[in-house]
Amino acid sequence: MGSISFVILNYKTWQESVACAESILQTQTYGNYSIVIVDNGSGNDSVQRLQERFAEEKRVSVVVSEENLGFARGNNLGISYARDQFDPDFIVVANSDIIFEQPDYCEELVNIYKRKRYDILGGDIVDAGRTKHLNPVARERSYSISYMRKQVLVSWAKSVIFRLIRLFHLKKAVAGHYGLTADEHGIYTLDGSKNLTTREVAGRSVAADERMEHQLPGVLLHGCCLIFSRDFFKGQKGFYDKTFLYAEEEILYYLALKKNQTVLYSPKIVCVHKEGVSTKAVKKDFFDAKIFYFSHITRSYRLFLELMKEYE
Repeated sequence: MGSISFVILNYKTWQESVACAESILQTQTYGNYSIVIVDNGSGNDSVQRLQERFAEEKRVSVVVSEENLGFARGNNLGISYARDQFDPDFIVVANSDIIFEQPDYCEELVNIYKRKRYDILGGDIVDAGRTKHLNPVARERSYSISYMRKQVLVSWAKSVIFRLIRLFHLKKAVAGHYGLTADEHGIYTLDGSKNLTTREVAGRSVAADERMEHQLPGVLLHGCCLIFSRDFFKGQKGFYDKTFLYAEEEILYYLALKKNQTVLYSPKIVCVHKEGVSTKAVKKDFFDAKIFYFSHITRSYRLFLELMKEYE
């Protein structure tokens, strides 16, 4: 056991996907791995650029979708291709804005499995400034229909609030609350003065500025980089494919628990997340990005709620 496939989902950000793939090629000391880059209907020159860059690299395959399938189906396309072509023991699904710097990343994810069998694994994920640790998202989370109904309402309300901020030209008035600055074109971005990244502990949000030092089972993992063992595919085929964008890791976690699959966090593997590059390629302004996020996650939560009703 030990063959590994990396699946990288590209949407309009071929430079980031190249950087992600090259970080694997340049750092990993492990010999038995492949890389699958899925272009998710980018509609720009991504396919040409990716194919040209990796034309001579036998370990890299570029898979092309003619349409944007969304996060879940786009990644599932790459997972399906990797399983058909390489039959790997492990699949690492990474956003295009992930950088791998740990030379023994592959060896460690295999060793972790040997010590503690898992279906889904997540490692320490740090931001580019090395000040935030994104995993685990929550030490534990209990999903119920009432909880999900609340999530649908809250996310919908937030999408309305951000639309009203834009409609009534209130961006400047609330910019300080979020730690934002505007450029000459009126585009608002984070100025770094506030850490908006949080982790859920005992049902409360706390700053995600500390690394979880110990291996933790049964935690909610961040979706930007996930490892699936061969065992996972005995219970699930990939991500729940009815959503388009956001909440994929939450649904994955919920279904894994329902199917008695093992979800594990380990600090022994580390990668860097440059955060939201694909979204920023579409929505550069903070407020537009928030409207985009809350609109899509509201739809995903509604689908999640319907899924929960089937199980509950």
